[in-house]
Amino acid sequence: MINYRNVFLTLPLVLLAGCNSNLSLSSGNPATKAQVKPKADYEFSSAKLEKLYQERQEIQQEAMELTYDGVQYQKVQFAEDISEQQKVIRLVESHGQSVDLYLPDAGVDDCAIYSEGHFFDSFDCGEAQRSVGNDTTLIQTTTGDRKLPVKLEYNNEMVQYVTNLGSTILSKTKNGNKVTITTSFAFNAFYRDVLRDTGSVERINSTLGATTYFQLFDIVTQYPGSEMTLQFTNHIGGSADDDINMYTGLMIKDNNMKTIVTPTGSVFSGGTDLFAAGNPRILQRSNTEQAIELNKQVGVHSWGQGDKTAKDFPYTEESHRKQATYYQKVMGDTGIDFYIFTLDSAPSHGAHWMTKDDSDKYDFITRIE
Repeated sequence: MINYRNVFLTLPLVLLAGCNSNLSLSSGNPATKAQVKPKADYEFSSAKLEKLYQERQEIQQEAMELTYDGVQYQKVQFAEDISEQQKVIRLVESHGQSVDLYLPDAGVDDCAIYSEGHFFDSFDCGEAQRSVGNDTTLIQTTTGDRKLPVKLEYNNEMVQYVTNLGSTILSKTKNGNKVTITTSFAFNAFYRDVLRDTGSVERINSTLGATTYFQLFDIVTQYPGSEMTLQFTNHIGGSADDDINMYTGLMIKDNNMKTIVTPTGSVFSGGTDLFAAGNPRILQRSNTEQAIELNKQVGVHSWGQGDKTAKDFPYTEESHRKQATYYQKVMGDTGIDFYIFTLDSAPSHGAHWMTKDDSDKYDFITRIE
């Protein structure tokens, strides 16, 4: 079923706890850490983007195949980590019909197939049911509730990276020459109906990834020359793939989009990267009676790897130069200073919610409503 290619092993998808998901490390000279600022000399190119695009599409199209109730679902549309041992994956068939696959690690729980308003059908996917080969794992059984045959085959390497594709839906509306793009979480219904989580206790965050780039590219291609606004209407927890997320931001910049964090939304980490690419950048407060940082709508932090933080690596590292170049491109003269501010704002596992003083210092939020 899956034609596994060795090129996948070169994918730069190292997941970090921070805003940069793809740190490229070299030994470096510690003395270079004394450099005051990283240089904005990284080259974003169509050739690099094309390589990223093809590699991410390969994950979408070859990571797994599900056959259920006689229908083959062959493409990953969205995916999200529920925990370190649980994933939810939206798979789509050739005519656009989709289902959500709940996929826990072996021994954690049963697997399940969910369709909003239609069914939740679980099946045993424990170790005894998993036929593990060198490249792929096969599960072939019968579901417990509807008694339907189910066959799931996934690539052992690629399945580790499906959640890097992201879980943020971009929806569009057009009015004359104006196109409004709004964000939402792909698995709202699954979380509500299956996990009994409505976000009333803790925020439910969606993730940015290659699917965000694919969707935005399709919208831009469909409506060339339109006046576009990107509205963050849900909570964006960050990016699982900063390499392509920066190209998403550059697309926002190149198409002169306005970015808005609405009262129901927030941006953090890689989400703030995309918000930064807009002009103007508007924050609509969820509570107009309190300071913006108390609303927790625009957040930043440092990135890190292992027990090291971003500033443990010299500014000559490509990861620093890439971020510095990105922020200079989208923000101009204050961009590099803003990037350094994010590194100092909070550790990689922490969060700093921007204040008005922070924003004013870097000319970040254009207007607060």
